Amino acid sequence: MSWGLLGRLAGYGTVSAGTVVVTQGVLVLAYAVLGWPAVVANVVAVCVAAGPAYYANRRWVWARTDRHSVAREILPFWGYSLAGLGVSSLFVALAEGWWHSTVAVSGANLVGFGALWVGKFLLLDRVLFARPASHRVTGTPER
Repeated sequence: MSWGLLGRLAGYGTVSAGTVVVTQGVLVLAYAVLGWPAVVANVVAVCVAAGPAYYANRRWVWARTDRHSVAREILPFWGYSLAGLGVSSLFVALAEGWWHSTVAVSGANLVGFGALWVGKFLLLDRVLFARPASHRVTGTPER
């Protein structure tokens, strides 16, 4: 499947929405139900959702079916995910300290990742899952 920029953005948004559902579900379960500290719950939630987010973006949004590259795809994806984890963990820790509220902790996680959302799309689209120019111009299937 070959999607234009708007199609990739819509697909990325859809994958992101699914990732938010998984992350928020695990975060609320761990923090509100199990009573874990907010930062620990956030780390677990982000780690649970990151793997499926990588695969869904790679396969469904960017239609990459070739071999995965640890150096060119997986490590940079996890690096950016860790940046989001760092920002969101800072926000989550502040929210827990100020409000002790599940809603505040959940919102802090969303704000942390939301702040990096556009940058991640550009990284995925222009660097990690970008196709060689010959594939973009001719539409030649990748082997």
